[in-house]
Amino acid sequence: MARIRLVIEPPGAAPFGGEYEGPSVVLGRSTQATVPVADASLSRLHARFFERDGAWYVEDLGSKNATLLNGRVLSGPTPVRPRDTVRMAGTRVEVDTAASVTGPEEAGEDDEPLTGIFKPVSTILELPEASAPRSLKLLNEVHRALARPITLDALAELILDSAFAHLSPEEGALFLRRENGELYRAKSRRLPGETGDFVYSRRLIREVAEEGKAALVEDVSRDERFASSESLIGFGVRSLLAAPLLDAEGSAGMIVLHSQAQVRKFKEEDLELLVSLASAATLRLRTIVLAEETAQRRLLDKELALAHDIQMGMLPKRFPERPEFELGAALRPARSVGGDLYDFLLVDDRLWLLVGDVSGKGVGAALVMAMTRTLFHAVVPSQPDLPCVAARMNQELARDNDRAMFVTAFLACLDVSTGRLEYLNAGHNPPYRVTRVGSLDSVTGARGLPLGVFEDQSYPTDRMTLGDGDTLVVYTDGVIEATDPRGEDFGAARFEHALVGLRAEASVPRLVEGALGILDAFVAGAPPADDVTLLALRWRK
Repeated sequence: MARIRLVIEPPGAAPFGGEYEGPSVVLGRSTQATVPVADASLSRLHARFFERDGAWYVEDLGSKNATLLNGRVLSGPTPVRPRDTVRMAGTRVEVDTAASVTGPEEAGEDDEPLTGIFKPVSTILELPEASAPRSLKLLNEVHRALARPITLDALAELILDSAFAHLSPEEGALFLRRENGELYRAKSRRLPGETGDFVYSRRLIREVAEEGKAALVEDVSRDERFASSESLIGFGVRSLLAAPLLDAEGSAGMIVLHSQAQVRKFKEEDLELLVSLASAATLRLRTIVLAEETAQRRLLDKELALAHDIQMGMLPKRFPERPEFELGAALRPARSVGGDLYDFLLVDDRLWLLVGDVSGKGVGAALVMAMTRTLFHAVVPSQPDLPCVAARMNQELARDNDRAMFVTAFLACLDVSTGRLEYLNAGHNPPYRVTRVGSLDSVTGARGLPLGVFEDQSYPTDRMTLGDGDTLVVYTDGVIEATDPRGEDFGAARFEHALVGLRAEASVPRLVEGALGILDAFVAGAPPADDVTLLALRWRK
């Protein structure tokens, strides 16, 4: 008859056990059990081991406190193998490796047992061993150290100090989780004389950091979970210990300890100690991470506010005061900095205008915006006409443009004395001309590619003549694509209606202000999705 050898460790009592014959071995607190166990938390008949077809199984017998195999609650009969651990309330049962757990045939190499234990952390923290003097000493040391102000780097050092002092690994590493969920190695350590990089397996990360299990592997080379991990085995790792950094918000990372089996073979009590250490450290970890992230965010906010001031300072502060025309403009970045721009230059009796919108948002778009404005000021005085200005600006923006950022732009040159306007559209929204009597026309014509796409691009131009009191309104798509809280676009029709209604405003700045006020009323506080820019030019005879 098949036999199974069990080592039984009741709470507060010496381990006992031996070989038991099948076909069934029942454990419980009742004297009717095959093996009575002095554990008041056990059910009368708590669980049984039984033999079937030459293999041994374990099943829960409807106990009040459940039965766990290697940290997992049993849901039905489950095969057991040497070195498996069964937890019944406060009692621990280990299937001894010396037992013959097969039938007539002996186990061969293909039946090499797993040497690892993977347990939920909650199960370990509930064990009586967690309050043993060794754990209490460690927890007291950690809590005293955490009572004073500490940085994240110092906390990582403290965790490794405690792990090396109490568990004596050859290597150890602390992995933390970034805001995007990615794990990174925050700190690592190895004994003097150890060389090479710290290695770990993706299987271990999945089991520990993602599923929240604590891991003990006495011999990596004999555990099928890591059979394909050439990095672990190749670097001499044999015994392995790992615990997740868990709190109510989930996993913040994990701590991993390595050793060669012949130097230091970790045991289950080591696993319980490491879990206690990780649990104590995690209580402070979130607070420290949050504090440091808040400090970094404040610094970033300060730098972005400075960048905003610099960018807004690059826009024209004063508009020319000439009897022949009047200018007004406004720019509102969707973020602290953005990619919209407007600018103008008055050279003799020619007024040059630029309104642009850089692809993308944020700091990158702001840098391209600054470059575009600088090119505009540098190129206009040196080029004879509008097509040459556009071609030169495009050439410089397209050169070494590895990130493929471009600028949609409306460029124009007004002859102040005649009202004749030459303009070109580089992939931008068509502007509007609003007459004094209230008619509105879209300023269409030939369109070229945005600036910065191809170096050798040419740009056709068109011409029109502004009448007395006509107003040219140039804008970026952030105006018509602004949405209200329900997600509805402001749209071209509402914008056109607003411009016609505001045509009689006494000044162009008031027209710009009034149009943005109508937009604000529609948006009703909904966060902007894009930068908003509006420029208006009115010509008078």
